[in-house]
Amino acid sequence: MNRVLLFFALTFSFFLITGCIGGGDGTPSIPSEEAPSISVGGWVADVEPEGDLTEEDWAAEAIEEHDTSYCLKLPAYERDECIIPLSNDSLSNCLQLIQYQNKRECLFYHAYDTQDMSICDLMSNEDKAVCLEELSPPCTFVLDPVAKGRCLAFEYQNYTYCEDEDCYLDYAMEYQSTGACEKLPYAKAQGCLSGLTYVDYCKSDAEELSYSNQCYQYFAMVSDNPAYCYSIDGNFGSAIAYECFTYFAIKDDNPSLCSALLVTNRWGCLTDYAIETGNKEGCYMIDTLASFSKENCFKEYAYTHDDLSACNEIGTEYVRQICYSALIFSATSLEMSECNSIVLPEWKDKCYQEYARLQDNAIYCNYIESSAVKLNCQNMFSEQ
Repeated sequence: MNRVLLFFALTFSFFLITGCIGGGDGTPSIPSEEAPSISVGGWVADVEPEGDLTEEDWAAEAIEEHDTSYCLKLPAYERDECIIPLSNDSLSNCLQLIQYQNKRECLFYHAYDTQDMSICDLMSNEDKAVCLEELSPPCTFVLDPVAKGRCLAFEYQNYTYCEDEDCYLDYAMEYQSTGACEKLPYAKAQGCLSGLTYVDYCKSDAEELSYSNQCYQYFAMVSDNPAYCYSIDGNFGSAIAYECFTYFAIKDDNPSLCSALLVTNRWGCLTDYAIETGNKEGCYMIDTLASFSKENCFKEYAYTHDDLSACNEIGTEYVRQICYSALIFSATSLEMSECNSIVLPEWKDKCYQEYARLQDNAIYCNYIESSAVKLNCQNMFSEQ
């Protein structure tokens, strides 16, 4: 009996052991390579194999975790697109970008955000110059002492940086600063103070005409009122009167102010007005009897504004031709309308020929009237 019981006990134990170890069909269980699992305290979690993640998954993971290491798993040609959204997070992220054009924006961001000029050294030469200028103290790159003083004065709103009279005057006018006025020579200072306070300090210097004239000039400029130009002298023939009326004619776009001056200065005022404002009306206002002044005005206007049509207004033939020649043969570009505006046929033809050359197109030779000039124009292209 005891032997029978022992036999059944051993048999039961054998089936129990083989059932636990086996896979239920008598074969041993082998862990799957396709679906690995992690068991913690009896709970089993499936783990996605790393090799199955797509490139989109890596990019999404990088954004979610704010971790560019995921981007580094991507092919080089896709890496920048993944890193760019994270490039402003840190300089190290920015530096992981491959293409400079992609890196450029975040380099500027980190340089300006941290005020760190050493980051500028990581840029191209052109960008580095911009970066350094932005981060350097104001006016660092202004080398001329007078210009630097002006720059600092207006940057820090402190006229003591000024190095010249124009700076003091402009500062006084900009900030209504009597202190800046007082840095000017006496007559100018009095006029400047008069302009700011609207108290006429110039009358006290009436016995000294030169001081009084200059005082009223600055009174007019600082108060922005040309009426005080009329207080300069009795006949408006002085250089100071010329400066005062010309200043306001240009500033206020009012050439009629020049008419207050004596004839000797009036034409110069109108010429200055025309050239500075780009308005030929100033030249037309010069009396035809003052032919030299009128022609000189149109000539200077033509040269300054590269305006061939202004040459047409020059009466003296050789002066007009010199004007045409100077503008046509020095031009780097021309318009057909400019050639059409020329009144002398021979110079109109020369203009068309030069236009054809600049356009590198023989078709414009057909506009030329002179057979000789047209042939010369066409030969210019046949030789190419």
